[in-house]
Amino acid sequence: MSTLSRSLSILLLSTALCAAPAFAARPSDAQIDQLMHSMNYERMKGEMLKQMREPAEMMAMAEAGDGLSDKQREALARSLARQMSMVEEMLDWKAVAPIYRKVYGETFDAAEVQALIDFYGSPAGRSIMEKMPLAIGRTMQELQPLMKTMFERMQRELRDEVKDIVDGDGKTAPALYAPPAPPSPPQPATGG
Repeated sequence: MSTLSRSLSILLLSTALCAAPAFAARPSDAQIDQLMHSMNYERMKGEMLKQMREPAEMMAMAEAGDGLSDKQREALARSLARQMSMVEEMLDWKAVAPIYRKVYGETFDAAEVQALIDFYGSPAGRSIMEKMPLAIGRTMQELQPLMKTMFERMQRELRDEVKDIVDGDGKTAPALYAPPAPPSPPQPATGG
């Protein structure tokens, strides 16, 4: 092999090695399970359920009206408890583990999952996980006026645009449904 051929071969091999993508290992199911444990999935689930319960109760009471007897209120409370139980069952780790394993396994490599496990297992990581529901809840509260303004503007603009479109055809503009009100922010959990 000539010096030129050898040099070219080394150059090509070097280039191929540098350009070859680093195939990172996919995290194992056990790693993803460990991550969810370090992120305290059960506590997160409890927070989600708590944040869902109050709006569901308010919605049910608003739908039922004020004229409920004590017996009807009890029946409504039992119905809501059944509904929340179904949601809790749906969010049980055994039910959602395959989804988390698929999504996290396709999104993160094993080294990244291990880094997350290490972080969420640390005092700083645990502290952040404790504070995250509060941060999200407060962010939603701060965003609510902006969302309300945006929905009102969208409603006005849509009404004007529909009116222009329909009036251009000589027809009467149909009544518009108002966009849904912005969701109530989740109430931050207190305590732990």
